[in-house]
Amino acid sequence: MKALLSVDELVIHMKEKGITFNEITEDEAKEFLTKNNYYMKLASYRSNYVKCDTGKRTGKYCKLDFAYLKELSTIDMYLRYKIMDICLDIEHAIKVKLLNEVTNNPDEDGYNIVRKFLAQDIHFRVLKNIKSHKSGEYCKDLIEKYYPYFPIWVFVELISFGDLLYLCSFYEETYGVRIVNNKLMNTVRDIRNASAHSNCLLNQMTTEIDSTKQPNNEITTFIKNMRNISTSSRKNNLKYQFTYSFITLLYVYDGLIQETSKKKRYTELQSFMNTRVNRNPDYFKSNSKVIGVYEFLKKVIDNLAKTEYTILHN
Repeated sequence: MKALLSVDELVIHMKEKGITFNEITEDEAKEFLTKNNYYMKLASYRSNYVKCDTGKRTGKYCKLDFAYLKELSTIDMYLRYKIMDICLDIEHAIKVKLLNEVTNNPDEDGYNIVRKFLAQDIHFRVLKNIKSHKSGEYCKDLIEKYYPYFPIWVFVELISFGDLLYLCSFYEETYGVRIVNNKLMNTVRDIRNASAHSNCLLNQMTTEIDSTKQPNNEITTFIKNMRNISTSSRKNNLKYQFTYSFITLLYVYDGLIQETSKKKRYTELQSFMNTRVNRNPDYFKSNSKVIGVYEFLKKVIDNLAKTEYTILHN
């Protein structure tokens, strides 16, 4: 069992690991750890750096300053905010698409699909989750008025994002109409949940996806039709778990959101990449992994912001 270390002891521990304090003083690092972050989370970004395998520094991190960890953790935080904005847009668009399908379905009254969906939930998990929010200020009136016989336009406002995806899948099974691509939405759900729970996204930027899996053809085509992205860059970056998840998120977003709204969001992402992410480029110039992922994502976002590409959505 590892001992709980004080902030002073953590700085000593980091120095023993080869982490330097040249860009940020030890006192500034201690203040950051005390007020803004905690060591386990910050230390996870070390995975983007290699350890020396020769010389006096064997086993210690090469060219890793505390400032680089701090910068990655800060960028990660802002990126999670951006991702949550995108996911909220996606969730709203899915609800609109589903409700439009139900409205135009002559076999539906808005209640029938919900009854069928809840009937196959033998453990009443969804209803229990809804009931658990009855004391909340924002949903209690809807729950009290309709529970347990919900019309779909109320139901979608009370269920989780995951249950919304299950409902879309159930609707497809029932009526043969696809609302979303479930395989892609599983990836979107994962990165959404990670962002919502403040999990690190950039701590292992070049961790590869399972060797038994291949990037979805729709995602590959999405990137293939963009300008200035080479075949080797596409293949190399789509095999990384984070990059693949983020690109999948952008692909799903691009297919669901109206042109005016997504143009605004892409411009915001472009500004984020050009300003906040690129605020301290010298910190990462010796790290080809970080630079490679940044340049790939920047090209993708630049393509989307300019909309000078051709894309095929199923």
